[in-house]
Amino acid sequence: MASIHTLNARGNVMLPVLREHYDWSDERTFQEIQHFHRDFLEILRLKGIDYASLRSSLTPQPTKHEAAFLFDEQRCDNKIIPGVECADALFSALDRNTTHSILGGELIDDRDEIARALLHRSAVVAKDLDFSHPCFCYVLYVNNLSEASVGAIDRELRANKAYLGYVPCTHASLAKTFVSMHLMNLVIKQGDTVILGHEDDRPNTENYNLHLHDYTALGLKLKSIQSIYFSTFLSYKPEWMLLKDSDDDLEIALRAMSKEVAPLTEFSVVIADDKFDKYLRTVKLGKLEKAGLADLTKSELEAAICEKLRMNYMYNMEWVDEPTHRLSKFNIMLEFPITGGYPERLVVALEYRPADRVLRLLTVS
Repeated sequence: MASIHTLNARGNVMLPVLREHYDWSDERTFQEIQHFHRDFLEILRLKGIDYASLRSSLTPQPTKHEAAFLFDEQRCDNKIIPGVECADALFSALDRNTTHSILGGELIDDRDEIARALLHRSAVVAKDLDFSHPCFCYVLYVNNLSEASVGAIDRELRANKAYLGYVPCTHASLAKTFVSMHLMNLVIKQGDTVILGHEDDRPNTENYNLHLHDYTALGLKLKSIQSIYFSTFLSYKPEWMLLKDSDDDLEIALRAMSKEVAPLTEFSVVIADDKFDKYLRTVKLGKLEKAGLADLTKSELEAAICEKLRMNYMYNMEWVDEPTHRLSKFNIMLEFPITGGYPERLVVALEYRPADRVLRLLTVS
């Protein structure tokens, strides 16, 4: 089966509601999600969109950066739909050859108690943070950026009178969680093309712009698919610091790759002796050293990975069904703090084995 880069049940209740309403078993839920994903892949194929090439915009990348660019809507010339003006400025600043997910929305802080304190501590300020209320602070969140491109976008946007600055969102933080929590996925920009969702009663043979942004005026081509598919499979999810032991997003992710499911809290991480001695302690020793994990014993490393499991969501979920072997696996991004520096980020691939309540380590990158 094809890998599912990401599956969004965080802000998209369709799959959890269907599962609950029809009382689907775990196996039935797995079958429905796999069928839904196959339909989605066929739609992309007919649109001439290569799903594999979108992976960098749909999953967190350990060597890439993320940033939330801030605008004061009341300084925009467009007083009716200022977000359009802000997005136009961002699209003009982006490299035409790169691929990103772009999310947008306003800060939610009705009593104006949180936003300013978090932003003053975390934002790279271009002008000031003197918006009259957080609801007038428009946020455009971009992933899959190089460090140089973050600086280049910031310099380009400083000529815009509404631009305030940006929040670095590469690593987990309260500021990242706050600014991204209520954003909507706008588009995926792939080169000179934007991919977005359109109405579910509009056929996928059409391309239609539901947004108020004039993408063609910006020199961008447009492709669209029904929102039921876009919101489920093409929606990037920034990492949050408020993950629970379980939620709809986790429960659906587990059932996207396995016919049998058990609570993740019951699982332990297991590293095979050969994997530890001949792979982690040799090939990946440098990664472990950077993360401050090189001196851990096998059991200590297993415990360290297990402790971090709910700091991020699952992605690249895959069910392998071959004559020689079957397995369910997923990736997760883990951060380990470094004294005097930024956290080290590791992508860990784990095999999901619900019968044994085991997550078997496959690779680290």
